[in-house]
Amino acid sequence: MKVESCQVGGLATNCYIVYDEAEREGAVIDPGAEAEKILRLIKQRNLHIGAILFTHGHFDHVGAAADLHDVLQAPLWAHEEDVKFILDAVRLGYNFGERVERAPKTVEFRLQEGVPVNIGPLSFRILHTPGHTRGGVTLLTGKCAFTGDTLFRGGIGRSDFESGNHRELLNSIKTKLFTLEDDIIVYPGHGPASSIGWEKENNPFVRHN
Repeated sequence: MKVESCQVGGLATNCYIVYDEAEREGAVIDPGAEAEKILRLIKQRNLHIGAILFTHGHFDHVGAAADLHDVLQAPLWAHEEDVKFILDAVRLGYNFGERVERAPKTVEFRLQEGVPVNIGPLSFRILHTPGHTRGGVTLLTGKCAFTGDTLFRGGIGRSDFESGNHRELLNSIKTKLFTLEDDIIVYPGHGPASSIGWEKENNPFVRHN
């Protein structure tokens, strides 16, 4: 399995392309902006994208989804609680001074904890990790955890937006993410990668000791 990331948009969101190197099948996670940049990378790697997955519904994680959906014909997957944000991405982006050209018209499938998403040889396990948003999820595959804006290297997500809750955010990290193996790589929505073990020992917001 291969993970490639590219920063997109004015808020430097991490968009991830996860794929099986032998079969060239995979998924796009959090296409926040710059659809052409993402599509160019997919073409260069000669990939078939079977799904577009969202860790949560904020505009800076979904802004390129409509364009990618048109080109790739890959279904969109998100937690039920965050679909409303995805469909309203143009207005929400405007409120933060960021331009989102188009929002998806629909989100075809719902991510649910305990129900895996299988894309070719890849399988994603879903953890519902609310707090940054009510419908925030962490996507797990292999030794990788795509945490969105729940957990960053040395930081945690904001909880002062609509449907955010600080107590829920800390609970999601402590009772779900910090129960994962220490060598799981954390791929956050912004900033550099980390590991579960490093965050347990060093994250000042949720130090686990």
